[in-house]
This record gives sequence, structure tokens and C-alpha cells, in this order.
Amino acid sequence: MAKRGFSLLEIVLVLFVIGVLASVLLPSTRDMVERSQREAEARSLAELAATITQSFDATDLSLLNIAALPGTIGESDTATAFSTSTTAPYTMTASNSWFAKAGRLRGLVPVIGAAPIPSVQPELARLAFNRNGNPRLLFAGPDEPDRQRFLLLSLAGRSEQLALPTYEAGGAWFDAIWNHDWENRSAGLPGYWVSRLTGAQVSAWIQGSGGLTQVSKLCVRRIVLPKFRLTVNNNHPTEQVFVSFNNTPAAFTAAASSGASVTPEILGGRLVIIHRGSAWPGVEALRFHLRENATVTVQ
Repeated sequence: MAKRGFSLLEIVLVLFVIGVLASVLLPSTRDMVERSQREAEARSLAELAATITQSFDATDLSLLNIAALPGTIGESDTATAFSTSTTAPYTMTASNSWFAKAGRLRGLVPVIGAAPIPSVQPELARLAFNRNGNPRLLFAGPDEPDRQRFLLLSLAGRSEQLALPTYEAGGAWFDAIWNHDWENRSAGLPGYWVSRLTGAQVSAWIQGSGGLTQVSKLCVRRIVLPKFRLTVNNNHPTEQVFVSFNNTPAAFTAAASSGASVTPEILGGRLVIIHRGSAWPGVEALRFHLRENATVTVQ
């Protein structure tokens, strides 16, 4: 029996069907890969946010506590160096870089003065950069009552295709990110971004397949550190109460027989030390980490 081969028409039809199937399946496959990448980066940010939150109890404000902002540290402390750009990669590791502090909390020993890149500090690079090679960014929010906010950002996409607006110190820039729904895969961009990106840059974020946009490729983690106050009831006729916090001795004083007085707001997790006596330093009476509004009574 003679064997029959495929005709040219049959081969063309098969290739046509394969092409149609590829055109249908390729976007779906690409979407699955991109979703997997976003989910993996979201998990990495969650772990990093946990490390940042852990740092808030650290008494070493220069090397460990990431919530070390001007006005909340002692005279000998150095404030944390947060991200100041949405585009520039990290080219040097300072002792107070936010990612250096996070690295120490994870048991790493950052090489100060060296770049946090894979060829020099691979473990630190895995903190400072995501798998796309984009820098992870940590911004401190503006000073406000009751809380200190932080934004941890990571672009899980190609930076040459998706642009972030230039960093601006201030509440409007910060809140535009904080208040937006970045997990909605059909969401648009905040109006604040639209006014600061070019038309082509906005289109790159909005264009997607199947009614979806690229907006969810910006992974956002919001971190809130509460602020608290300490009420000092000093009913002692001769002794003063000295309250040390923010690595600042006698940052607040309650005079003898002054009754109730309230400290300024203090970041949660800070070590508070109470001394009492006729003059500083007196004697230590109490120390604790402040995690809620609290009251101390001396009589």
C-alpha cells in the first residue's frame, strides 16, 4: 500500500491553526508569567516590610532603627537615608542607608562605601533591588499627628517601558501613591501622576490586553508607625520626673507637684526611661518601650 504524504494545502492549514492558537495562548501565557512575577515581588515586599517594622523597637537609631527621622533622634545619632529618587539606582551603601539597616537586621554585614550590587554585595543587592533589576524604594511620609507613614515601592516591570514620576518631597506626591488602588488590574493612574508624566508614559501604563492595564506592576506596601504620648502625674512635693526618649536624656521634665503633664508625641517602639530626683539625673525608676498612650505616676 502506497504511503500518502501531506499536501501543501494541508501543511498551510496546520500552520495557520498553530498560528491562531499561538496568538490566542501567547497573551494568556505572558499574563500568567507577569502575574507570577508580581505576586512573588509582593511577597518579597511583605517580608521586607516585616523587617522594617521590626526595626522600630531598636534602640540603635543610627544603625538599626529605620524610623530615625530628623527631630526623633539624639544629638549623636544619624537619621536614616531614605530613597530620594524614583529612577537612580543605588551606587553606594552608607551606614545609615535604609537597606543597610534592613540588612543588619537580617544578619548581613553591609560593606560601607561599596555599591549594593550582585557583583559586590549579592545578599544586600537582593534587598535593595528586585528581580527586574529595579531599585526597591522606601519613602518616609510627611510629619503628621498620630502616625508616621512609610511607602515601600517596587516596579515589577521594565523600567524602560514604565516610568515613575520624579520624586517630590511633600504630602501630595506621597498621598497620590498611598491612596491609590495599585492591586486593581484594570485601574488607571492617579491624576497626580497623569499631570507629571508625558502622554507616551501615561499610555504605557494604561495600555494592556483584555481590558487590563499595567498599573498593578507597581507593587506598593504601606507601613504605619503610630505615635503615642506619655502622661506624667508628678505628685511628689520635692522630686522632679525626667523622661528620656529618642536617645535624648531628660527630653521632657515634670516639675515637683506639677500634677498631670503630657509629653510631645513619641514614635511607637521607642525606649522610654524615667528618672526621678531633685535634680538630673536623679535615679532611674522605670524603663519600657512605648507601644500605647501610657501614664506614669510619681508620689
